[in-house]
Order: sequence, then structure tokens, then C-alpha cells
Amino acid sequence: MKRRYKILLIIIIGIIITFIINFSVQDNKLSLVSLGDGFSLGMISYNTVGVSYNDYLKDYLDNKNKLKNYNNEFSKELYDIENLYNDLENNTLSIKTKTPLKQIISKANILTIGIGMDEIMDYHIKNKLNEERINNYLNYYSKLIKDIRTFYDKDLIILSLYPSFNIDKNIIYKINKNLESIAVLNKCKYIDITAIGLNKENYLDNTTYYLNYKGNKEIYNIIRKVIKI
Repeated sequence: MKRRYKILLIIIIGIIITFIINFSVQDNKLSLVSLGDGFSLGMISYNTVGVSYNDYLKDYLDNKNKLKNYNNEFSKELYDIENLYNDLENNTLSIKTKTPLKQIISKANILTIGIGMDEIMDYHIKNKLNEERINNYLNYYSKLIKDIRTFYDKDLIILSLYPSFNIDKNIIYKINKNLESIAVLNKCKYIDITAIGLNKENYLDNTTYYLNYKGNKEIYNIIRKVIKI
């Protein structure tokens, strides 16, 4: 009888130890969340999705057995900053997992935000880019980051815009200067990818402002160094 109790005790202890080990390993893993437009999603041309900087980061974490989960449900082609802000305020449910946006963000260990290329380039292409629209974009961006920071205090990475499609570089520089200020004020990590956007080798061809896999991989390498993983 005593021997049975000993065996049972050993089994119970074994189960507890296994649970603790599995919990510890899982707890050390990281959740990656990306928010943004077609740039964040990894578009390489219209209606064609490639490999984004987020995908490279996800694969890196996965290969290192450090990935808990990856969510890019709020990275969408033609998604603009006002709609993203409204989705945050309304705590919109994601389409696939039906999870509220704030819950998705709050569970992230790494949050990347790359939004504005679709919006700004669309205005530029249609010859509608002006001071009012730029200020509207920046105001919504500032409100978005401030609101996120009310409940999220982990790594938040803001990606700059980049010059493309013959847009006046000074316009992008001005926008990026403001994005950097927003990042500093809200204790975010800011990554300037202007140089990557100026390199013609980082595009599929001259018919798209989206970066190719090479450009996205360069961004991923910068992010990995910035967050030191």
C-alpha cells in the first residue's frame, strides 16, 4: 500500500514539475502584433502580398523557439490612420479570431506600427496631398499612440514613411520628423527607413511604391537590433 502511495506521489510530482517547466518556457516566449496598412502587411504590388518585415521577425522568433503567437489581423491594404484609430476607440473585433483590438494589443510583447504609406501616396497620386491632410494624418497618429500607451507599456515600434513615386522628399522628411516626435513623447522606438525607400533595388519595379522582400528584410534587421532579440 505504501509503495502505491509512493508511486502516486512520484507521478503527481512529475506532473507538477512538467507543468512548471512548460509554463516557464511558454512564459518566456513573445507575442508579436503588427498594425498598419499594405506596407505593414507586406504588399509588393497592388493586390499582391509578399513577405513583410513582420513576417521575417515572426519567422526569426519561431526558429529561435521564442514565438508565442503572431497577429496581423489589423494590417490591411489601404487601411488609413483614422480607421485604425476608430477601430481602437471602438475596440473592434478582428475578423478571424473575433478578438477585440485592445486585447490583441495588450497581450503583445512586441508591437509594430507601419501605417501611412497607402494614405499619403494615394493623396499624392490623386494630386490631393495638402497641409490639411498631412496634419489630419499626424493628429490621428498622435491620438492613436497616446491611447495605446494608456494600457500598453511594452515595446512599441513606429516605422517612418519613405519617399517613393516622385513625391517631394521634403514632405516625407517633415512627416517623419513629426512621427519621431510622437515616438519620443510616448516612449516608443522609432525606426527611420528613409534610406531604404530611396534605394531603387528595394522595389519590385517602378510601378509600385511598396518595398520588395529585400527592403522588408532590411527593415526586419533594423528592428531586431533595436529590440535586441
